[in-house]
Amino acid sequence: MIRLREIDSLNRLYEENLRSVSMDKDVKAGGALLTFPDKERNLCELSATFIVKKGRFSKEQRVVVVLPFKKDSDGVYVANVEESVFHVVEDDKGSLKEVWSGRLSEAMDRLGEIARAHVNIISAISKASS
Repeated sequence: MIRLREIDSLNRLYEENLRSVSMDKDVKAGGALLTFPDKERNLCELSATFIVKKGRFSKEQRVVVVLPFKKDSDGVYVANVEESVFHVVEDDKGSLKEVWSGRLSEAMDRLGEIARAHVNIISAISKASS
């Protein structure tokens, strides 16, 4: 569980932590984006991107991790890292096609290093903000 009062700097904090995580040579850090789907800013989504290219002739894939936050009655944004959704997309003749999607528990098996990095980053942000 992560609780943040100052949500606006979350994408910057995520990117800073993302850059400090060592990854396999096939995985590169992308970026992070924070969006508010509603005008009242009661809901918030953190989207982070990882770029994967397994080999010289393989297609580049992007792993997009989305973590939803909800504002509680005290004005604190709350999220459970277990609710993170991972989307694997790749280029298909000029458009992006989703090739896999799943929650954190499934991603730990399928995308191990990326899923662990996401959990570690969220954990570091949570510790720093408490």
